[in-house]
Amino acid sequence: MKRITYIIFALTMVLASCKKDPKQPETLDAPATIIFNDNIDLVSKSFPTGTPKGNGEVALKISTSDNVKQLKFVTRLSGVDYAQGTVTVPAGGVYNFSKLVKDLRGPTDPVLPAGTSSSVAVTLIVEGILADGSSVKRVFTVTVTNP
Repeated sequence: MKRITYIIFALTMVLASCKKDPKQPETLDAPATIIFNDNIDLVSKSFPTGTPKGNGEVALKISTSDNVKQLKFVTRLSGVDYAQGTVTVPAGGVYNFSKLVKDLRGPTDPVLPAGTSSSVAVTLIVEGILADGSSVKRVFTVTVTNP
């Protein structure tokens, strides 16, 4: 019995002398922020087309933190990516993104049919290019409806 007590005591001392790992943070801070329409939780929005041909405009206010130097825009529809351009972030970190609905979609994508309540979801990928060359991405779903 003494022998078992000594073994348990020795094991306890070995475990107690082990160096503990430093506590890891529970949340990771993003290196930059990209906010849509002054709402950090806004990830989707519906826009009417305005006309059956898709000439309605999609407009978003995009606010960024100070270290974002450029914004790169890509739309994804049915698994195909369409480059929408890259802009330098103006002073103050606010850029107003606006595109005609027809320009968000591919040239071979069909227009929304006239006179029906149809809709299509377009994924807008906003990539913020930081001063050090790294980047952060934020995804926004544009649901285009034809009222």
